[in-house]
Amino acid sequence: MIRLFFLVTQFLLFPIYAQGQNNSPICLPLGQLYVNSPFGKRIHPVTGHPDFHRGVDLAARYDPVFSIMDGKVSATGYNPILGNYVRIMHGQFQSVYGHLSYILVLSGDEVIAGQPIGITGATGRVTGEHLHFSIKFRERYLNPLFFLKTLMTSEQETSVLNQ
Repeated sequence: MIRLFFLVTQFLLFPIYAQGQNNSPICLPLGQLYVNSPFGKRIHPVTGHPDFHRGVDLAARYDPVFSIMDGKVSATGYNPILGNYVRIMHGQFQSVYGHLSYILVLSGDEVIAGQPIGITGATGRVTGEHLHFSIKFRERYLNPLFFLKTLMTSEQETSVLNQ
């Protein structure tokens, strides 16, 4: 019954998700990207200690979160740091979406690029609502913005750079 609720909710809220992302093999995790906290060394906003940020924090306010590529959901759940999260395997790459208020997929689900997988929120260890987004390749974290830029078409890249 819960799975049915998520599927119905997903299609009522986001009925044309594939078209909304131009049927591309890659798409953005949010409709617009505004970076609150970049990838790399930083002072952690909650602990105040030096930290290596393994992803990017993107400004959001109850926005739909999209799978960046086709893949298989490898895990969903709650973590004290990430809050509600979704992990998706895309071959040798893994994308992680954290601090969600709602999760719209289940572990084991097959997803396509542009498919809604959750709604942004402020769960876990946060100072406010945002999306934590990270990319892993063979157990190594990559800068997600460089990763997306490398894979996007020039038309998509122009759209992102103009925001």
